[in-house]
Amino acid sequence: MGARLYTDAKSKTPKFYKAGAGKFGLLTWEKDKTTNTTPTSSFKSAARKVLEEEKRPLSFYDIAAIALKKGYLETAGKTPERSMGAQLYTDIKNNSGKSDFVQLGKNRFGLRSWGMEVIEEEVLKKEKDEAKEVLMNRKRSIVGDPINFKGLIFGPLNENGVIFLFSKMHEELGIFIEAIQPSYPDAKARRKTHRGWEDVWIEFEYKSSSFKVHGHDPKECDIIVCWEHDWKNCPLEVIELKSIIPSK
Repeated sequence: MGARLYTDAKSKTPKFYKAGAGKFGLLTWEKDKTTNTTPTSSFKSAARKVLEEEKRPLSFYDIAAIALKKGYLETAGKTPERSMGAQLYTDIKNNSGKSDFVQLGKNRFGLRSWGMEVIEEEVLKKEKDEAKEVLMNRKRSIVGDPINFKGLIFGPLNENGVIFLFSKMHEELGIFIEAIQPSYPDAKARRKTHRGWEDVWIEFEYKSSSFKVHGHDPKECDIIVCWEHDWKNCPLEVIELKSIIPSK
């Protein structure tokens, strides 16, 4: 075997190279060492590299797509973009102000190292886009179905409406909010059990299926609070406000 490998390494079109006394390796290994596109199994490392190169906030869908295209990431998973989103959400949640990443709007991420100037610019751009959308829709006011619940005349049409409505009824549901945060999941609360008041994590959505669309990790959340529950076989507990209001 050694003689055949040695002969191949000395040929004009070798497949192997001599790495040392009695040691041989594939020539392609040597070529890989000269490239900067060595795949990594770390979603966070791949995301960091993509954002450093792009120098602009990106959604986790775009981050995953670019990382896979450039060879920064290898995964056997069928939904790498959702895994990317879950990794980034979790890193920001667990490391707070020490995370390398910051969330800029829903499902968009950047690097903390960019500094406040870039982050503030992105926030201003988002506010400007939202203000533009408000102006475009100002001519016609659209509301939800009438509910006449505790001063709220109409039902919600978006996630913010769900949060506002839940704030008026969470005590009646036996849930007490401890904190609301900008990153996933939206809120930390406590609920009475036979063992005492346990902590629960809540994500607000207009429709429960949006949880899946946003690529959230069910392992990081306990309850989905929504206006309309349209996710069949949802793995989490769902509180559908729409079905609770008429019974009060």
